Amino acid sequence: MTTHTVWLRGHVGSSSQTGVMAVRRLPDLTPDQVIRLQDALLANAHTLLTSALALLDLGHVALARSLAILGLEESGKAIAIHERRVAMSHAPDGETFRCERLDELWASHEKKLETVHHFLVEEPYWFDVQPPDPEENATYLGTIKSWSRRNDRSKQRGFYVDLGKTGDVMAPIDIADEAALGEVIARVHQIGWQLRLGEHIEGKRQDEKEADLPPASEDDLAWLDPLDDADDSDDMKEFRTEMRQSIRDGFPGETSPNAAYRFNPPGADRSPFRNLGKPGYEAEARELMLLARELDEKED
Repeated sequence: MTTHTVWLRGHVGSSSQTGVMAVRRLPDLTPDQVIRLQDALLANAHTLLTSALALLDLGHVALARSLAILGLEESGKAIAIHERRVAMSHAPDGETFRCERLDELWASHEKKLETVHHFLVEEPYWFDVQPPDPEENATYLGTIKSWSRRNDRSKQRGFYVDLGKTGDVMAPIDIADEAALGEVIARVHQIGWQLRLGEHIEGKRQDEKEADLPPASEDDLAWLDPLDDADDSDDMKEFRTEMRQSIRDGFPGETSPNAAYRFNPPGADRSPFRNLGKPGYEAEARELMLLARELDEKED
């Protein structure tokens, strides 16, 4: 396979005097490769974050932070893969999965962490009984933002002894943001679960888009009758008449472009627990076990 590069101008950390460095162009990915990549990214993010929690319990805060940042970067790549897969259902049919955004994100510590930050701000697949609290989120989101702005220095500090500008020894043990780190890891640990929920949600949307809407009977249209008596403009009345006729006639489903990248391709297993215990679904398994435990406690 031919190796390609793209050029990213102004990339922080470039060794060239012009501030331009080559960014490796990723290979295109088949649908099966996308699935395997997503599973591997989420499995590795889980391993890194779980290891970070274990090190935090041992008091190795600096090393735990470095592993947590690595886990965030893997999570950022997983989010980007998910978002690209969603976008493929709106892209021109036959478009390659790889794109410049993925190329640049893969090469950038900052872009990976910014992707995580944006995902946690937006909470597109929020799953709790209460909406997210922006004030509560501010602390750990600020921590992630500061890590993204420091390039790789925050990550490297946990692995190496370094020297300051005046010759002072900077050891990993000097880092001590244990409380903030624990909160960040707890929040980022949820990304895998939210992405798996997102796959279900986006897959259902794609299914509904492709499904035919059968013609409706007059009984089915009865809910529109009270609206006909409304004192609306002629344009609104015409709109309701057209809507009634459209529902009466039914709608054909709309075939999605790049259908092979759908979350629920035709013939796929759709049983709810089909992936339980598989690599890449650790977060899903963890949340389901917690839910089962809570239900057992309520019953007791």
